[in-house]
Amino acid sequence: MKKKNSLISDIPDNPGVYLMKNKNGKIIYVGKASNLKKRVSSYFSRDTSLRPRISRMVSRIERIDYIVTNTEIDALVLEANLIKLHNPEYNVKFRDDKKYPFIKVTLNEKYPRVFLTRIIKKNGSLYLGPFTDVKAVKRTIKTGRKIFKIRSCGKKLPQRECLDYYIGLCSAPCIGKISEADYRKSVDNIIRFINGKRAELEVLLEKQMLDYSKRLQFEKAKEVKDRLFALRKVQNRQRVVLPKKIDIDIIGFAKEKNICCLVVDEVREGKLIYQNRYFLDSYSEMGETMETFITSYYRERNFIPDEIVVDELPNNKEILESWLKEKAKTKVKILKRVKKEKLSLLRMANSNATIFLKTKLKEKKHPAVSKEIEDLMKILKLKKPPIRMEAFDISNIMGEYAVGSSVLFVNGKPRKSGYLHYKIRTVKGINDVAMMKEVISRRLKRIIEKKDREKPDLLVIDGGEGQLNAAYWTIKNTGLDIPVISLAKRFEQIHLIGHRVVTLPGDAPALKLLKRIRDESHRFAIQYYRKLHEKSLKISLLDGLKNIGPERKKRLLRYFGSLKKIKEADINDIARVKGFGKKTAVIIWKYLNEKT
Repeated sequence: MKKKNSLISDIPDNPGVYLMKNKNGKIIYVGKASNLKKRVSSYFSRDTSLRPRISRMVSRIERIDYIVTNTEIDALVLEANLIKLHNPEYNVKFRDDKKYPFIKVTLNEKYPRVFLTRIIKKNGSLYLGPFTDVKAVKRTIKTGRKIFKIRSCGKKLPQRECLDYYIGLCSAPCIGKISEADYRKSVDNIIRFINGKRAELEVLLEKQMLDYSKRLQFEKAKEVKDRLFALRKVQNRQRVVLPKKIDIDIIGFAKEKNICCLVVDEVREGKLIYQNRYFLDSYSEMGETMETFITSYYRERNFIPDEIVVDELPNNKEILESWLKEKAKTKVKILKRVKKEKLSLLRMANSNATIFLKTKLKEKKHPAVSKEIEDLMKILKLKKPPIRMEAFDISNIMGEYAVGSSVLFVNGKPRKSGYLHYKIRTVKGINDVAMMKEVISRRLKRIIEKKDREKPDLLVIDGGEGQLNAAYWTIKNTGLDIPVISLAKRFEQIHLIGHRVVTLPGDAPALKLLKRIRDESHRFAIQYYRKLHEKSLKISLLDGLKNIGPERKKRLLRYFGSLKKIKEADINDIARVKGFGKKTAVIIWKYLNEKT
């Protein structure tokens, strides 16, 4: 009860967002509320029955921060942004660790380009998406470019026309074959095409064609006519799913073993144009999952339809509708009870979600094994394919700033969430074998303590027999059964336990895979070594400053960000740092300028 009172005593009754933190100050959950005090108090009420996962979360709360907002809609948007930023452990999460692609339209350029990207920059460009089906998006861009002849060259226009102009894929603004105004019309049209506003686009093109004809600009009229025919050809291939030309999104879902699959069918002007699918970790009830998904999904989108049809209504439906209305500048409804064609579409989306989820779970249980993995299993005579491989490396110069690294590859591809750094603690001087033993021991400890859910199928050590034997005996002493090999750089030979050596041709897929994972672990270790070394150099240069302790030196570095920026600062800049007066600033400035 004392803990509860200390956590919630200062929380106000306003709308806002609350951030729950553990003993290390890490955010483990972000939530929103129309009444912060009432919502946070509910977690500690004796009358409230909490799910086991939430009970575990509450037991770990050591501090609760809050941000007051003007409205519940502001709280909704802020919550979504904070979840994306901090990725808290107990919030609903997207399972895919990849970035979904967007279609980028570079409206900030004189003659904009249209292409696929996974990086968003606030530079005046328009981003459409995100999309989950990369192939379908590429086909859409390709078709759009064929119809509207949008350039695909670099940011800077070339000095002469390219092949695309001669094969009818570009209108060649580089040599003045099209005016800036006409090119901009084509860009506006391809945006309409991508957004599925194809009936509207058809009417617009017909009007343009007639306008050019009236002005006796028959060549331009013919170009628009060709685009109109091409557009109608695409239109005819699309399936009509609704009798009325309306814009709606259908969200189907399926859930199993705390994994949820959500399918979004985008219907524009009565025709199904896209289907996106997402996988989420969902330990909460469906209303909360649906609320989180809708907020995340439509936050990124430029176009929001008039209706969103769901099989399970989200929590805070009215607040979501108000927020969507603000974004869309028109009324948006979230509907559950639908009939006829809409109900049929919802059932189809649910069916698709079920199929995708079953496929995902099957792949997780029995992942398709790549050829290089199969080859490696045969060469090393392993009992099962080494789907999860971890590679280890040591980096130091004459024993100084010694570090280790481990990188994780799953089915031949890097999984960066499984990368780990190790600062060598127990070994002094030059002893790579002892350092490798320490790193392996610390890695295995995480597996034994179940900090990591899955253990590796194979360990790959960078080095020769010494490092291999150190790793082998460390594994054996823990009682774990994990195969281990080493790869020596000199002749790229694979060392096995028992003084056995395997030599493979340089172009063997299995050897290429091992070299790739070994080189990645080396890169990761070097990166960490350089980081520690540079940090040490910064501190050591400031060590000559008398009467300034280590904490104040760190504060100085944190404020300016780098030693270079401290050197570039004047006396007044240094004096602005908390705890540094004018007198101290003069001493620091003189010292650094004498050193340089």
